[in-house]
Amino acid sequence: MKNRDSSIPVVLFAFGANLLIAVVKFVVFLLTRSSAILAETVHSAADSLNQIFLLVGIRNGRREPDQLHPFGFSSELYFWSFIVALLLFSAGAVYSIWQGIHKLMNPQPIHQIHYAFLILGLAILAEGAAFMKARGMVQRERRGMSVYKYLRCTKKSELIVVFMEDLAALTGLCIAMVCLILEYITDILVFDALASILIGLLLATVAAFLANETKSLLVGESADPMVVQGITRLLNEEDSVNHVIAMRTLHLGPEDILLAVKIEFNERLTSREISNLINGFEKDIRESYPQIKRIYIEPDIFRGRMQNQLG
Repeated sequence: MKNRDSSIPVVLFAFGANLLIAVVKFVVFLLTRSSAILAETVHSAADSLNQIFLLVGIRNGRREPDQLHPFGFSSELYFWSFIVALLLFSAGAVYSIWQGIHKLMNPQPIHQIHYAFLILGLAILAEGAAFMKARGMVQRERRGMSVYKYLRCTKKSELIVVFMEDLAALTGLCIAMVCLILEYITDILVFDALASILIGLLLATVAAFLANETKSLLVGESADPMVVQGITRLLNEEDSVNHVIAMRTLHLGPEDILLAVKIEFNERLTSREISNLINGFEKDIRESYPQIKRIYIEPDIFRGRMQNQLG
């Protein structure tokens, strides 16, 4: 349960920060009528709702298998992560771009702009803290990989979502701050609208990245190559194994892997000896890789290198 719940503190922290920031941003928007602040308000509100969806996915993913869902509900987290990507695009990106274009066609001065500077500064500090918490989680788990490669390879969709959301939020705030400073200095009434459009484009890019990654997880990704190599090595260490004919792995959830293997055993073994050997393999694999919840090992005859299908 520890591994399964390890992302919950990061999600909860992000939810609390985004909700508080969204409320304050909306108050400041009412005072300033800034399109950039409104875009950031919608962004923070969408992020808050996204964290709720992630928590729903984590909670539902814990449910035990039933007759209709024999492999359990671990993939629910991937589904809700995909919904987050769609929400980020529709409620965040599209609205921000539309609001920016509207303001560009109907430019209006920002009222009491000092309030906007104040809230943006505070929001940068809050979002920076949330981002550093998510970044710390990524740093602990990426095991020497670059951050980009880790985000492409990890099966923890909730961590991908929180990290990318926090990164987008921090970047969007910096865009808004720079554009409002330029508008304040130059008195040119386009920078506020430009900030909203840029924030919308940023959110669209992040949403596309999240949608692509979570779609791949929903379709089905194999286990980490290091895990596959480790299992293969464990099986080949047994003298009674002639060939590991084929192996397939599938992530049903972040910490829920299905493993299917075809093995050719020594022909001198009896059926009882093969059954005992399979039971021993299952025990050893689960001890070494507890994330592998379901194991199916089938004895077969090796027919050459071209034999690589399970069935």
